[in-house]
Amino acid sequence: MKVINLLGQDFHLACENFSSKIKESFTPDIIIGVLTGGGIIGREMFPTFQNNPNCRYIEVKLQRGSTKAKEASKIKMILKHLPEWILNIMRIVEVELLELKAKVTKPHRYGTISLDSEIQQILSEKGKRILIIDDCIDTGWTLKLIKEYLENNFPDNEIKIAVFTTAHRRPIIKADFQLYNRTLIRFPWAYDAKSCNC
Repeated sequence: MKVINLLGQDFHLACENFSSKIKESFTPDIIIGVLTGGGIIGREMFPTFQNNPNCRYIEVKLQRGSTKAKEASKIKMILKHLPEWILNIMRIVEVELLELKAKVTKPHRYGTISLDSEIQQILSEKGKRILIIDDCIDTGWTLKLIKEYLENNFPDNEIKIAVFTTAHRRPIIKADFQLYNRTLIRFPWAYDAKSCNC
């Protein structure tokens, strides 16, 4: 496993390249960005899908407990001052520990999937092409819950998943589109990202 940086212009170019790859075989009617990372990527990529003038963009939020813990701690300030090689080791260790933990306990996800009435109406028409965008698949629970919610509440739509990378060896759900596998990505919003012109 390795760690790469997608900061500043590299991030913008990666989003353009990824949307081009997706558009080769899929034109979505609705794009769903999974907050936080997938929302940022989704907002960046959405304008490139304007070949479908009726395409809509929405965001949903579910997260794991460790993400909430990092948000609430002072660790962000410490991470900004550590050398990149230490940060890379910390990232790899975190993924390996989360993967081991996921074998023993089911990861907790929480959040509300709420769609406004206009989006619900569009999804109820059936035959829509839905693209769920996230930054990374770890265990896969977040994306599995979102996909199952859509399948159960709005059947007969085509749902595809796009992520920049898959971190875990055996997630419970696989992406239809991805750029990397077993590669950790330091995005502009990461707690350990050094300052950049993003």
